[in-house]
Amino acid sequence: DNTGSDGPDSQYFIDAKGRVQRLPGAMEGSGTPEVVPGPLGVGTVVMGAVGVARDEQRAAAVSATGQNLYVASLTADGELAPPVVTSAAKKAADRLSAPSWDGRGDLWVADRDPARPRLLRLAEGEGAPQEVRVPGLDGARIEELRLSADGVRIALLLTKNGHTTLKIGRVERRGTDEAPEISVEDLRQAAPQLTDVTAISWSGRSRLVVVGKEAGGVQQVRYVQADGSTPASGASGVLPGVNQVQAVAAADDELLPLMAETEGDGIVKLSPGDNWQTVLEEGTSLVYPG
Repeated sequence: DNTGSDGPDSQYFIDAKGRVQRLPGAMEGSGTPEVVPGPLGVGTVVMGAVGVARDEQRAAAVSATGQNLYVASLTADGELAPPVVTSAAKKAADRLSAPSWDGRGDLWVADRDPARPRLLRLAEGEGAPQEVRVPGLDGARIEELRLSADGVRIALLLTKNGHTTLKIGRVERRGTDEAPEISVEDLRQAAPQLTDVTAISWSGRSRLVVVGKEAGGVQQVRYVQADGSTPASGASGVLPGVNQVQAVAAADDELLPLMAETEGDGIVKLSPGDNWQTVLEEGTSLVYPG
């Protein structure tokens, strides 16, 4: 690997049949998608969201109904194992969020069930899901989450009173390996000027790319520092406009292109110093590992 990239540069997405596909070698940008090895490439269960471990050996996928979370190998064939988490919520929008892997190999997901909202962590992506305490939620509901590469910070999209905002918290690990106590502390507002945030992704170690709107404004895609500040004066951090972005994916390596899922133009990419270009006409839940 002499592309100058120090992290995974493949991307993954879900095709029209609900299977997980891999887009190899994002640096070249000409990779042809291929169905992943293993049960997630077969389509026995139609998937709606995917998260790939940073070593690219395993992936977690949420069924299109949002009800079940599965973990499967990306290297070996086999049957799809039973789900590791199931949401009991009646409506799809109240079920599971997209999954996220931290750099330690732990898997995170939120169950948005109004009767029992929970943030869950599966150590090393296996074993019993453990509830993570989030003091400071103050009645807000976790819609989406993304773990930083080092596993130290978590970005949360929180809905309260009809608005979804971005907060970043610190992952506190206490207890023992056998009985860990995990909590999210020091929740802080990031991008306070955005009153409605629809999508987030870490871009490198200390910043995020965020899709949202200011009050009464149009949608924008912009960078936000993890400490909540916006880039230095002169750099607004706002990226070139693109139609109706539904999701974004950035890599730990800032040389890799930023990807966005749009309503009309399919999946598009933005390489440094370039304009948005369509990569795939169709596909959803596009992610880099993590």
